[in-house]
Amino acid sequence: MRSLAELQTAMTQAIMAGSFVDVEGEFTAGNADPGRRYAIYRNNMFLSLAAHLRTVFPVTARLGDERFFAYAAHQFILREPPRSARLVVYGAAFPRFLSRFPACRHAPILAQMAALEWAVHSSLTSAQRPFLETKDMAAISAGQGLELQPSLHFVLSRWPVLGLWAHQAERQQALPRKTCRIAVIRHDDDIRFFELSTARFAFWRDLVRRRSLEEAATRALARDAQFNLADELVFLFSNRLVTGLIPIQPDKGQVQ
Repeated sequence: MRSLAELQTAMTQAIMAGSFVDVEGEFTAGNADPGRRYAIYRNNMFLSLAAHLRTVFPVTARLGDERFFAYAAHQFILREPPRSARLVVYGAAFPRFLSRFPACRHAPILAQMAALEWAVHSSLTSAQRPFLETKDMAAISAGQGLELQPSLHFVLSRWPVLGLWAHQAERQQALPRKTCRIAVIRHDDDIRFFELSTARFAFWRDLVRRRSLEEAATRALARDAQFNLADELVFLFSNRLVTGLIPIQPDKGQVQ
């Protein structure tokens, strides 16, 4: 007899493969056909996961056609089944899947819209922490970094996906290409968006990566000589994005 772990693994493989042969001897169903019950369970699992993806990526579904989305979602589930009991985290790999999916080769905007929608979903399901006030800027000292809200997520897109998402738009013909750097953050039960310059995008992302203010500002200045650290700090604090001040340990190879 197989152990529970072995049986679970075999059942998962059977569901994904669509074949009951390897596990049919492990089940009884009274007068019912165990193979038929397996088929019902498998079908319900795919329907539930596809419905979850449709809920998380509604604009992507409309933009690419509902039937095509159903096909792409099914292929994604086959290749990337859930690996966590928390359904809320399922779908993180969907944007990258679409970017590599041969059927999406001529519609790369779908993957980038999916990336925006996953950022929205992730922000809404992230914690919202107490924020520091602008007066707390006085406590900043050299070698520190800023702890930003955990619901802050970034999207880099080659198309104006934010406008499409905001209007829940259907597919447009000849959509102009435009590089957009977007920050998504939870605001109570809603979402806020910031379209970022190249310097601000670099600065915020470096802070999230726990780089010091000095290092983050240096990288931002390399992208825009007009970048002003003081103004940027005021913007971050006044928009309630900063939750703490943190010491940053220098890299071992960094000269003191």
